[in-house]
Amino acid sequence: MLTLKNSISYAARGVNTERLNAILENAGQSVLDVGCGNGTYVLKLAEQYNILGVDIQHFETWNTMPHLFSVSDASELQFKDNSFDTVLSFETLEHLPEPKKALREYYRICRKNLILTVPNCDITSGMRQSLMTYYHWVDRTHINFFDMDTITEAVKEAGFKVVKHYYINQLSLLPLLTEAFNLSGLLGKLVRKILLKRQQRKYYITCLVVAEK
Repeated sequence: MLTLKNSISYAARGVNTERLNAILENAGQSVLDVGCGNGTYVLKLAEQYNILGVDIQHFETWNTMPHLFSVSDASELQFKDNSFDTVLSFETLEHLPEPKKALREYYRICRKNLILTVPNCDITSGMRQSLMTYYHWVDRTHINFFDMDTITEAVKEAGFKVVKHYYINQLSLLPLLTEAFNLSGLLGKLVRKILLKRQQRKYYITCLVVAEK
């Protein structure tokens, strides 16, 4: 069975530009959003695509277009083989007791491809030495922890061919630096701009994968 997500965060989830671009660039005409939460992508794209959304629980926002949503377990989807061109799975696999089973279901019901994201759990040596980590490590609804290598390997094991994989959602260090060094006022603003321009390494909180059947 699929475990319940954090109902507060998924009820309030908005459209992420980088995920939306991945859909617009890669999705076929018929789309299933698995783990759709409040249905923000389904509602956003309903006029452009033949799109449906499923989740383990009902969200009130579905009531605006109820025919586009249903309650379903990601590991036991109630659709026939090759029912959709594209399956979306955004921030879902980390919650599932059997993520590989869900990926096999995605493979079974899609005709063309899969677009998914999971939290990036690759901790750098600098993070370890600073005793820091991404916030999603402490989310108790997360029972799987992926980095780019492990998620792409899991997708391949399900039968897909990975055609794109990249990081999205850059982490900003400025709030931490502002707090640590009390960078307030005009001087603080100037220092933050300088630090931002001179940052040598970027950190991302999300892995995005596009895979073909």
